[in-house]
Amino acid sequence: MMSDLLAVISGGAAALVRAAGWEVLFAAVLFALVFGLTRLLRNASPVLRHALWGLVLLRLVAPVELATPVSLGSLTPGWFTSSSLDGLTSSIEPAGDAGEDGAGASGQAMVTGDAAENWWPAALVATWLLGVGIVGASVHRRRRRYRDLVRRASPVADERVRAMVRDWRRTFRIRRAVRAVTSGEQHSPFTLGAARPVVFLPRAVLEHDDRSLLESVIAHELAHVRRWDDLFLGLQQIISVLYFFNPIAWLSAGRMREESERACDELVISRGGITPRSYGRSIVTVLRLGLESEPVIAPALGNPLRKQRARLETIMKVQLSSTSRLRSLYPLPVAFILGLFLLPMAEAPTGVGVADAAAAVVQQSDDVRLSNPLPGSTITSRFGPAQDPFSDEEIHHDGIDIKASPGSEILAPADGLVALATAEYSGGAGYGTVVLVDHGGGLKTFYAHLDSYSVQEGERVSRGDALGVQGSSGRSTGPHLHFEVWLDGERRDPALFVSDWRTERF
Repeated sequence: MMSDLLAVISGGAAALVRAAGWEVLFAAVLFALVFGLTRLLRNASPVLRHALWGLVLLRLVAPVELATPVSLGSLTPGWFTSSSLDGLTSSIEPAGDAGEDGAGASGQAMVTGDAAENWWPAALVATWLLGVGIVGASVHRRRRRYRDLVRRASPVADERVRAMVRDWRRTFRIRRAVRAVTSGEQHSPFTLGAARPVVFLPRAVLEHDDRSLLESVIAHELAHVRRWDDLFLGLQQIISVLYFFNPIAWLSAGRMREESERACDELVISRGGITPRSYGRSIVTVLRLGLESEPVIAPALGNPLRKQRARLETIMKVQLSSTSRLRSLYPLPVAFILGLFLLPMAEAPTGVGVADAAAAVVQQSDDVRLSNPLPGSTITSRFGPAQDPFSDEEIHHDGIDIKASPGSEILAPADGLVALATAEYSGGAGYGTVVLVDHGGGLKTFYAHLDSYSVQEGERVSRGDALGVQGSSGRSTGPHLHFEVWLDGERRDPALFVSDWRTERF
């Protein structure tokens, strides 16, 4: 039992590491594309740039096999296909064998050399969990500092300030209640909470001689409320914590926060209540107040000088015209269309044979028909309880062993795509040389102990095509073919799928 558990942990960890590797690779490609797009669109709405950077974070958590007929993946020359990536995100591949070969059966108390050597994926996962815990705790502590600050603050009693909050709520059509609080702590204004937002206004801003400063700050914070920015910030933080090891996650999240500030600036000015000059002067005033801010939440008007200079340049470019509303509406549809093209980086599967096989598999198993992969063979070991020929232990045989004349070719039982063809199978050295064919719809066929294979990974095969030659590689008592059928990640009795064996149910 302990060996099986270690094998499962090792296999699962390896699958997670491989999937994370593809996600990071795809995100790196998309990061480069988005970086170039945002440079080209430097004068476009910050809402569009904000959404584009959001696509990079979304790519990190999206399934690696995500594919559409028209996408970036469909333009690649066969680099990535849904079938070839299927093993990276699917459940752990079934492993184990018994019967004439007796290699690695599910009931056998042994750990193969490969499983023992593949300790590093589990170590990487353990290190990742430790890092997530440390970084997550740090982010939580900093966010809790904001909550404590709000908890210590007092409700704003000045009716004029409350009236400003009501007016901007009405201007932005915010239906949620917004609470304004203040204290004497020297902290930049910020908004905390999405469903029940609280706006913190330091006393240094409330009591400042420039009264336009107060309205600019309140308008900016209500713009954050209107855009649900604190909710999106929380999602950014979760992804950044999960991918703490990946600088792309942190860089993209940082760019999103910068664009969020610019989007709020544009939203405020486009309403016409505050002039760009007055609004820009408010940013400079807040900078001169020297208020403290934390990086975990993007403060309203307290970013570093370099970023504030860029914000001021953006503010002065905002035009107060009838096109302002249109400018605020077009980015999201454009970002959605770009997302449909950029996010899917796996090539959508094509080919009539694969589609036909997938359509057949979704029917009942009684309707599924696979041809005999080794014509003229005889069954030497059935699916189910069996005795290990090496240890004499009672085990479960996860496939069917069949034997034909020496040098017999193994034929594809249905159309499909070769997902694996190797003499170094990570599922266990006992299998020897193996081939795995993905027929679509969750159906896969597995061939072990081959003398040699005649196909390559990623190659499409048709029913009857040669896959290899039966042999005795790996842990085997003699030349034969160990044949398994996997349906949705579970081993099934091949006799339910191969019509030649329907009458040989013993």
